[in-house]
Amino acid sequence: TQHSARMLAAQRMQAAQRPFSRASAVTCRASFSTAKVLHAMSQDQLKPNQTPVKVGDTVKVGLAVVEGKGKTRTQTLEGVIIAQDGSGIDRTVTFRRVFQGIGIELTMPIHSPQVQSFLVLRNGRVRRSKLYYLRDRIGRAAKLKEVLQRREVKK
Repeated sequence: TQHSARMLAAQRMQAAQRPFSRASAVTCRASFSTAKVLHAMSQDQLKPNQTPVKVGDTVKVGLAVVEGKGKTRTQTLEGVIIAQDGSGIDRTVTFRRVFQGIGIELTMPIHSPQVQSFLVLRNGRVRRSKLYYLRDRIGRAAKLKEVLQRREVKK
């Protein structure tokens, strides 16, 4: 009994030397959410007036290209959005264009500072979320039908 009393007293002294008890440390960790902090920080980095693009859209993308001696210019590329992934700050689109008979695909983050603009030229009619089958098609077979907007009839 005397031995257990000494051990109990030693444990109490160790607990008194700690800056806070173990129970309060657990509750502090539980109330702190890293995901919420990262989400709040990433909201500041989003582009506010980003043009909404969908898979199948034919777009013109303005990319910032750095030339020699620190000069930047805007390179405009035209092609089709064949895939999109992620959400929020991590959202990326895969962009396909055919240049001199060779297909080029770029996967780019939408909210990157290098992507300066998206201009939607046509809305393609698609029934898939990924248009990887366009890789095997050549010429007119690689074209997507356009979504026609309904016009309102004036009376």
